[in-house]
Amino acid sequence: MNSISSPHIIRKAIWVSVFIFALSCKKGDNFIGSELQNEDINVSQLTNFTINTYTKEADSLKADELSVSTLGSMKDAELGKTESSFFTQLRLPVENVDFTSGGSLSDIVLDSIVLTLEYFDHYGNLDAQTFEVYEVSDNIDIDSTYYNGTTFTNAGTNLVESGKGTLTPNPTSKVFNGTDTVSAQLRLKLDNSFGQLILNESGNATLSNNTSFAQFLKGIEVKVNNPGQANGSGAILLFNLISANSNVTLYYRNTVTSDTLSFNLLMNTNCARVNLNTHDYTGTMVAPQLLDSTLGITEVYVQGLKGLKTQIELTDIMNLKDSNIIINKAVLTMPVNTAGSSTFEPIEQMLIVRNEDGEKYLLPDQTQFSGLAGLQNVGGAYSEDDEQYEFIITRYVNAVLTGLIPNNTLTLETISAMVTPNRSVLYGSGSLVAQPQLTITYTKY
Repeated sequence: MNSISSPHIIRKAIWVSVFIFALSCKKGDNFIGSELQNEDINVSQLTNFTINTYTKEADSLKADELSVSTLGSMKDAELGKTESSFFTQLRLPVENVDFTSGGSLSDIVLDSIVLTLEYFDHYGNLDAQTFEVYEVSDNIDIDSTYYNGTTFTNAGTNLVESGKGTLTPNPTSKVFNGTDTVSAQLRLKLDNSFGQLILNESGNATLSNNTSFAQFLKGIEVKVNNPGQANGSGAILLFNLISANSNVTLYYRNTVTSDTLSFNLLMNTNCARVNLNTHDYTGTMVAPQLLDSTLGITEVYVQGLKGLKTQIELTDIMNLKDSNIIINKAVLTMPVNTAGSSTFEPIEQMLIVRNEDGEKYLLPDQTQFSGLAGLQNVGGAYSEDDEQYEFIITRYVNAVLTGLIPNNTLTLETISAMVTPNRSVLYGSGSLVAQPQLTITYTKY
């Protein structure tokens, strides 16, 4: 049995499955599925199962060197306020940097310094947000592992030029570089005093190599400051920091040669990059449910960015044990409450896992096929037409009934949770609108 000890490893297992879960070939757990051909076989269905649901905070997740960096804040009437920021190192493109080209530093005039971030995607409403940038005072180590919640002390001074920090994001805008069109970017004009600090090190050991430079400038923190956001406003922005278009650029000129020049500080795969996400559930139905799991009878929640997960208990399926039936198919459906959620769309792909002895395991319905095929087999994609998630858990139920797997809780969480801002509001078993349902198709023998 392949143990999966963290959500990060679970997500990797989606794409590269490392084992095939073998079920024993006893008569009581044969998998017939859609291959039933004999019309004389008595095929029936059961749906009156008790399903308990409740919400818990998501597990701690690895937050460094992720595929994208998240930034921004949004206010959700159902789930409160989410805020994302990130820390990153900056690197020299070359060693022994000398801005004077053999002349005098007094000949060099800084025109501007700009932080550029290439958009990858966004989630929410593209309202104006106030962005801030700070110099980091603590060391950030690319060889260390950082989990969500890790913070680094900053120097306390906002580096964004006064009056230039409030912008309306536009991830679809066209940016022209000469005659070329490049990907949309967020551009923050920084205070020239920050750029001058770097220029003043021209020709010094500080700019001789990246090891020395990392001690001089340990990194930057990029965050937002959006107090008083209204419900339904704001967005989480996703950026590709390792794109060649993401950098800090100094624009300067040589007054002797009249040359206008630029110099890029890089953000690339050699930089330590750490995402930070916080959630404030004050005033929502989430906060009391986290304290009392019995309140999950009406609604439960799954939220990305290390937010929330839903626990599911199938309390009475063991009543089917030794009942002389063959489970042909078992389908778990989780209906979604979409009322008032046009701004914040449901999670596109949910992941279902089982829990045993403090570890997480993929269901055998997923691990019978490797990679994406296994994910498609178990299901979990959001159906916009049916407004629900559907999970095929036939092999899991068979394994539980034959004693191969204990009947512990199942967990619903989002795939790639540290870079997926989406959330889903699910109806609980006590909802008057819709309820989770387990449908078991079986044959009596």
